[in-house]
Amino acid sequence: MIKIPPASFHVTPCGEVDAAALEKLRNSFDTSQLLGLVDRLDTSLAELGGMIAIRDELLKLHTMAQALVEGTLPPVTTEESSVWEVAESVLLDLETLSSWVRTAQMMIAPLVDLVPEHRVNELSDREGN
Repeated sequence: MIKIPPASFHVTPCGEVDAAALEKLRNSFDTSQLLGLVDRLDTSLAELGGMIAIRDELLKLHTMAQALVEGTLPPVTTEESSVWEVAESVLLDLETLSSWVRTAQMMIAPLVDLVPEHRVNELSDREGN
């Protein structure tokens, strides 16, 4: 009699997943952490004034840097702050977002680990060709 090993993957409503990784996930993953990520993103963006505010600060920094590097005149006077103050503010904002991104990556990684072995092989074969 031929012994057939059990399937190393499960077919779920969310696609095929690695059986061992799914068992590990079920024993250790708190799905509410993903909602927590959304809340922390909302809080971080609110503290920073939203993505539009960050974009505006980057544009302001560009204008100031362009005036310094290329000798152009900024369209608006920037007497309220110096270029290094604006740059420091943007860096702090980006660090806040980077911290959130690193946390999100760590929390989401176990879901990526659900890829079944046969799919890993398929992806490797595609990348090799």
